[in-house]
Amino acid sequence: MKKMILFIVVALFVLAGIWYFKKKDSGIYEKKQEPLPVVYQKYQSISSAYQHATFSVKEICSTDISLSASPNPIKAYQSVNDNVIIGCQIGNDDAHKGDKQYYKIDKNGLITDSLNVKYDGFWTVLIDDFTVSTKKEDAYYTSWPFDGSTTRQKFEQHNADFVLTNEELNSAQEKIRKESQYYFVRSYVDGNNYTTAFYYYHDKKWNVLWQKTVGYQSERDSESAIRYQKELYYSNIGESTLEKEVELQYFHEEDKIQYYHVIGGGAPATQTVGWRGTGFFKTMIGEKPFLFSVPKMVIEKEKHDGYETRIYTVSEPKAAVAPICSKFYRSPFGFALYAPDAKKMYLINSLAQKQ
Repeated sequence: MKKMILFIVVALFVLAGIWYFKKKDSGIYEKKQEPLPVVYQKYQSISSAYQHATFSVKEICSTDISLSASPNPIKAYQSVNDNVIIGCQIGNDDAHKGDKQYYKIDKNGLITDSLNVKYDGFWTVLIDDFTVSTKKEDAYYTSWPFDGSTTRQKFEQHNADFVLTNEELNSAQEKIRKESQYYFVRSYVDGNNYTTAFYYYHDKKWNVLWQKTVGYQSERDSESAIRYQKELYYSNIGESTLEKEVELQYFHEEDKIQYYHVIGGGAPATQTVGWRGTGFFKTMIGEKPFLFSVPKMVIEKEKHDGYETRIYTVSEPKAAVAPICSKFYRSPFGFALYAPDAKKMYLINSLAQKQ
């Protein structure tokens, strides 16, 4: 009888061990079946399917561009006429590589216009009233940000035959720096030929002054066209730290799983076990509370960073985490922009404020 009891006990331990290791191998350690409190059952994920009497959510743009090529492929810029302009790098394929799509959003949170800019070797920037596109052989501008015109207008050329002396060029460049409303400098290489172009806006005209140089002249940030672009917000791979303006109201635990942090740079991945579930959040847009949920989420608080709340998604057990972006751009006119990751951006409008 004692041998029988001992055999049963050993068998139970063996079965428990097999069960445990099977669970461990699957990456799932425990599941919860607790019902979701009623108050959170109406929360929705942020997507174009979001439906609410107070808010509308619209996808502005998405991209499949490689993040190694551009970690921030979608950006929002402050523009003229109280507009916000969204610039989206479209994709990696040969037909669209380097192309950009722009969207104009007015102060009512409405997309009023769009502009497709083919790359064709041009580098395009937004400078207040203008889109300005430059490359070694050519340059043009439009007044699309200001009045919607997509007509390409040419720059007025100066010293294209390179006849000015160094003294004359130095004097002209100094005058450009002092008197132009905008100016920027680009350097070009064509075989063994090196040129520098001073692009500038003066007396309501865009101009370019050419100069030959003995070698390549490094472009300084202080004289780059990018300094005129007024970035408000951009998409990226996400910052896991929960923003102060966003409140985590409730976390509904669903399964205890194994997952990983991949640091990169040759460092080994670190394994963690924790609860995955759905997070329920509140933030203010306009003067109204905007409620949303995030599925497949894990929460971490570590001593080394002051127990800050960090949030991630884990697509499946034993997968690597991806940071959840909780940062919004909130317009003073009542709408908001939200990029959940690097490849997508949404426009969120407060409908109640417009009534």
